[in-house]
Amino acid sequence: MNASRSVTAASIALLALLFTGCAAGASDSGSDSKPESADKPAATQTKEEACDIMVTSLSDLQSLSSVDTSDPNAALAAFKEAQGKIDDAAKQVSNDEVKPSADDSAAALKGYVDFLDQASSDPANVDVSKMSEHVQALTDSITELSTVCS
Repeated sequence: MNASRSVTAASIALLALLFTGCAAGASDSGSDSKPESADKPAATQTKEEACDIMVTSLSDLQSLSSVDTSDPNAALAAFKEAQGKIDDAAKQVSNDEVKPSADDSAAALKGYVDFLDQASSDPANVDVSKMSEHVQALTDSITELSTVCS
């Protein structure tokens, strides 16, 4: 169980740092436009509108850098909540240029959170070497989203 806490805490800390850097690096287009509905994307969404949705969600994740990793269950709950927000944001994106990157970022974060969940619930069977693969996939997807939205 102690090893599980160490892996989970290290993973959570690493992801928090990743979000702090990537969210800060994303370009804010300066628009205050919001999607027409929180449940469905605007019919003719501009790239700027789509990027605003994702940049706002990524910026919200900066608060994860202050997650208390000494309580892996609470930290995991915070990451699951964040993953839900990114997933919801990606569902609001309809712009053809931004949608693939938004979906990739949401999928990569889900994969990482699923990995952390498995690590905390079944530490004896966790392949710790997979952590770097999840972090790399997440880094790549957020970098791509930042590039599309810059």
